[in-house]
Amino acid sequence: MKLTNEYEISKWAYHQCKDGNDIKQMRKLITSSYWAYCYCINIKDREEVRKNITNSYWAHWYCRDVKNRPEVRRYIKNETNK
Repeated sequence: MKLTNEYEISKWAYHQCKDGNDIKQMRKLITSSYWAYCYCINIKDREEVRKNITNSYWAHWYCRDVKNRPEVRRYIKNETNK
């Protein structure tokens, strides 16, 4: 299988980390907000991965499920109060 987009590369790297290959080079490949959230909640909350959670939806879930951090919370957009 050829990995050609950010989501697929992030998914592959996440699973590599989860399967015991949790090294810096793999963590650098996790750039999708979803897979960064998955990494932080299921493997370890690391700043180098957490910084990739920039999508409002996944930032909300990170702050709710992992830790309410201002650097992640700033990405949350309250779209219901427009």
